[in-house]
Amino acid sequence: MVVAIVPAAGLGTRLNAPLPKQFLPLRNRPLIVRTLQAIENVPEITAAVVAIPEGYAAQLRHLCSEYQLSKVRRIVVGGATRQDSVAQALQAEEVRQAAYVVIHDAVRPLAPCWLFQRVLEAARQYGAAVPGLAPTDTVKEITANGIICRTLQRERLRLIQTPQAFRRELLEQAYRAAAQCGWEGTDDAALVEALGHAVAVVEGAPENIKITYPLDLIVAEHLLEQA
Repeated sequence: MVVAIVPAAGLGTRLNAPLPKQFLPLRNRPLIVRTLQAIENVPEITAAVVAIPEGYAAQLRHLCSEYQLSKVRRIVVGGATRQDSVAQALQAEEVRQAAYVVIHDAVRPLAPCWLFQRVLEAARQYGAAVPGLAPTDTVKEITANGIICRTLQRERLRLIQTPQAFRRELLEQAYRAAAQCGWEGTDDAALVEALGHAVAVVEGAPENIKITYPLDLIVAEHLLEQA
């Protein structure tokens, strides 16, 4: 059994919008709906648990009914950070029954079905897998004063996306360890890496952009028009 966790509790302050960005319209459909519809289209995923800001559960339940999002089995109130939200979702009964967990950001509405399937296939082999894209720009490491230390080798670098897939027991172990030492990672894979466990990287999808700034919404609109 595979269950998706969708952290959607952020407020999206960088968009300076009246609503949390996951509820903003993207081609006349709420962004979170498009993300959940992507999950609906992945046959391997049987259920989804969504972590949202306090006070938005009724709104999400209405959207699930309106758009027939049958895989959303539980809605939880998220925490102060993304990591807190995923930790809350990990306590859901649906997740505890799963063999594998897929974590996908609510603000990546354009992830294709094959990307979920690709990371799941790798997770079944390695226990943990993430998608990534090779950077096209030169990447440099700098000092605290903004001086270049060195130029990094692009062929060894990847820009990591979601969905990320994990064997459930491994992910739970990683979250317990992070909680015990008070450590917060920038993504779920970082917590698994901290255990010393290998995380496989598969090829990501260029269209799988993360909606962070107003320009990202414009780009997403354009990509949907071309689809």
